[in-house]
Order: sequence, then structure tokens, then C-alpha cells
Amino acid sequence: MRSLTENTTDNAKHLVKKRARREGSKWTRSGCLTCKKRRKRCDETKPSCQACARLGLDCGGYGSMWAEPLNPSADVFQTAPAKRRRVSLSPNLSASSPVTPLDQYSPGSTVSTGVSTIPSTPSDYDSIGAYTPQTESSNETDGQLLDLTDRAMVVSKPCGTLSHLSNLETHYLQYHMEKGSKLLANLESAENPLRSLIIPRALSSPLLMKALCAMSAMHFANRSYDSLSAQTTAANYYIRTMSGLRSGLSRCPVGAFPSESILAVALLCKYEIVRGSVKQWAVHLNALEKLIISRGGFSTFDQETAEFLWGLFMYSHNVARVTNRKQIVNCLSDGETFTLTRLDIYIGYTEDIIKLCPRISDLPQLTHDPVSLALEIQTIDTLLHTWTHTSTTYTIPKGTTQASLHRLRMVAECFRDAAYIYLHSTLDRMTQSYTTLISRTKQEAVHSCLERIATFPLDEHCEYSALTFPLFITGCETHDPDARDLVIRSLTKLEINFGIGNVKRAKELLAFLWRGQSMHWLDVLEGLNWNLNLA
Repeated sequence: MRSLTENTTDNAKHLVKKRARREGSKWTRSGCLTCKKRRKRCDETKPSCQACARLGLDCGGYGSMWAEPLNPSADVFQTAPAKRRRVSLSPNLSASSPVTPLDQYSPGSTVSTGVSTIPSTPSDYDSIGAYTPQTESSNETDGQLLDLTDRAMVVSKPCGTLSHLSNLETHYLQYHMEKGSKLLANLESAENPLRSLIIPRALSSPLLMKALCAMSAMHFANRSYDSLSAQTTAANYYIRTMSGLRSGLSRCPVGAFPSESILAVALLCKYEIVRGSVKQWAVHLNALEKLIISRGGFSTFDQETAEFLWGLFMYSHNVARVTNRKQIVNCLSDGETFTLTRLDIYIGYTEDIIKLCPRISDLPQLTHDPVSLALEIQTIDTLLHTWTHTSTTYTIPKGTTQASLHRLRMVAECFRDAAYIYLHSTLDRMTQSYTTLISRTKQEAVHSCLERIATFPLDEHCEYSALTFPLFITGCETHDPDARDLVIRSLTKLEINFGIGNVKRAKELLAFLWRGQSMHWLDVLEGLNWNLNLA
């Protein structure tokens, strides 16, 4: 009996070993794209591998994983069950999830994909240590911290100047370089600073690399239906960036903050907008402004860095004033600002228009002085009426196509329509009517904006990603079912094509507005306690 038992055990062990060998050869990170996605070994035959030919599959070739747009349902990460997880997250709303009723939203729970405890004021940059994983050490790799050692990254093995990066960093750096940087700007060119400026600086700055990976991972998660693993990675890099900022800034004398630290804060602003934050982006935007002021203004940076920071700050700050009248205050003096000479990747031809948004937002402060109010309305109307895309001359970045410039001009026209709509919407809340002072009616501006947008294909050309603000304000001020349907369909295209979370927040707010009683959209925002950013 004992011998029979031993033989049975030996046979079982032999069967397990044999089965393990038959499950497939060791998978490698090289090979064609099809084998990478299937996590199968590739024989690497050129131009197409024999493994794909034998199975009747289309060989994807040996190019970049991001050469073509990532299918939102593509299962890039084939993961084994996690043994442990050191970062606790609340998953974000999925791209297809229904809009939650108003009473289910709260300031603390709104669309949070990051850690549950996040600094809420700029001064909390000095107390961020409480949010850093206690088990993190300088010798611990990215994969160990998040228990991602078994995950297969679709990147080549780091070599040369990239050998100091982890596989995870290399993966998200490659994604940013080949895909993310082209979708997170409103103008693509050979001189896109998200590549030409940020990547070289990040390769020599671990702090900036972490901020870049946080933004890249969050964008990847949005483009792959909120992949939980990518969200977890993004949250981890966010925490580590904040910890690094706290440590680095505490050691710097006032006025000597390094450019890389300030660029990292700028990327955290983008991270929050990509995430769809309705709170935290304002913390980083205010911190960015204060750090620049403490350093002495934009003149203390090199030209390329100053252009990037000023474009991002001015665009985010001015557009944010549309929906955040109380939270956003400009502290920069005229001597600390910057003048754009190159066509900016965020602003395009809209600079003169978006600068009017704070002036429109401040109109209610003049209600005690009807004469000054009427004069300001007439001035704004004149500036909008006489604006053309040639009002300001810019240097065109190398590699910018005429088709891109045409799309930028069309988008800028939509911004002018949106500014007219916003002007009317602001005056509608006043007891006395001033709409007769405006040369264009609200209905004319709404019709013009939607008619122009209906002609756009709204594909992955990044210029269209700037249309969130015009679509949102138009949706707020139209009651026509067909017009509302066009707005939602257009926003959905932007959400899918560009993976920026604030588009989803705009859609949710419109759903609340249209479903509820007759309320002004600013009142709905206040009821939700949302600080929405439409940048």
C-alpha cells in the first residue's frame, strides 16, 4: 500500500512538471506585436513571424506598440493575481458607467482615483510626508512597491542612456513619447515641449520622471477603460512625486527652486485634469503660481521652459475662471508674466479670447456701478467682435502643418462663440438687462458654434481636444434636443479619442443640468461643490 501511494505521488509530480513544460516556452519582451499581446513566444521571423502564420493570425510586425491608436479594450497588461497591494484605491467611474444622481456625489468622493487622503491646500506641500508609503525605500523598485514584478511591460529592455530607468518607467516614458504627448496638447509639431523639453529633463531628474509617469499612467488608464493597474501605478507615482517635492523644496532657499521641481508641479496640474479631478487641480495650479513668484517670475527660466510654463498656466488659469470665480485668484504681477512669441501648444490662436474670460467672470462685481459695468461690457464686446486669428502674430513651430493651423483657427472661432455665450450667461444672472449692449445674441452664438462643430470630424487630431469649453458652455445654454444630442456626441468623441477625464466631468454636469429643474449651470456647480476645470 505504501509503495502504491509513493508511486501515485511520483506520477502526480511528474504530470505537473510535464504539464508545466507543455504550457509554453518562456515569454520574452521581444517579438512581434501580436505575440506580445498574446504573451506568446515569437520566433521573430521577418517580415512576419511563423507563429502568427501557423495560427492564421495577422502579424503586427516589430514596430512600436503605440504606433496605432490603442484599442480601449486592449488587454495590454496580462496580470497574475496580486499577492499583496500596498496602495488602497477607490476605482474611478468607468467610461461607460451611468451618471450618478446628484445626491451620491460628495466633495470627498468625487471621481477620486487616487489615494483617499490628498493635500488640500498649497501649504500641504510641506506636510506630504504623511501620504508617502511607509515601506518605500530608495532601494525599492517600482515593481516591488506595487507588486507588479510579474506584469509584462510592452517595451524593450532598457539600454544605453535609459539603463537607469525601471521597466515601468521605460514603459510609461515610451507611451508618453509616442502617444500621450500627441494627445495631451492642442497643437502637435516637431517642437512639442511635452517631448523636446520634458523628456530630456525627466531623464536627468528622478522627481520629474515620477511626475511624468504619474500623468502618463493616468492617461493610459483613461485610454484603456480605466485599467486598475495603471490607475494604481499613477497614484503611486503621484504620491512619490509629492513626497519628493516636499523633501526637495524644504531644502531649497526661497528663490532658488529648481526648474525641474516647478515642471513637476506643472505636470501634476495636468495629471489632475487628465484624472478628471474637480478639486485637487486648483491646489497644484496655485502652488505652481506661488513657486514661480518665489523664484522671481518667468524671466528666471530659460526661454523654452518659460514658454511651456506660461502657456500651461495662462490657459489653465483663465479657462478655470469660467467655472471657478472664487477659487482662482491671480497673484502674478505684470513684471512676473511672460509674452508668447511662439504659437503655444495649449493656447493656439485663442490667447486674446481666453484673457477675456476673467473679465467676463468679474462683471458681477461692477453691478454697484452701472456706468462702469456698461462700459466694460461694451469693451469686451468690441474686442470679441473685432478679433481675428491674425490679431497677434506668432512664430510657427517647426513641423506644424497647414492642416493643423486650419483646425486651430476653426477652434479659435468656436472659442469666440463660446465667449459670447459666456458673456450672455453671466449677464442673465443680473437683475438689470444689459444684453442690448452685445452685438451678437446668445442664440446666434450657439447656432454658429454648433454649426461649425458639426462640420468637424472630431478625430484624433489634437487641436479638437480644446473644444471641451465651447461644447460645455453651448450645452449649458441650449434647450434644443438635437443641439444637446450633438453636444453629448461630440464630448463623447473627445473623451474616447483624447482620454482626458475633465471631459467626462463636463458630460456629467450637463446631465445633472438637463435632468433637474431650471437652474443656472453655475448654481449646479455650487450644489455639487465642484471646481470644474475645462482646460
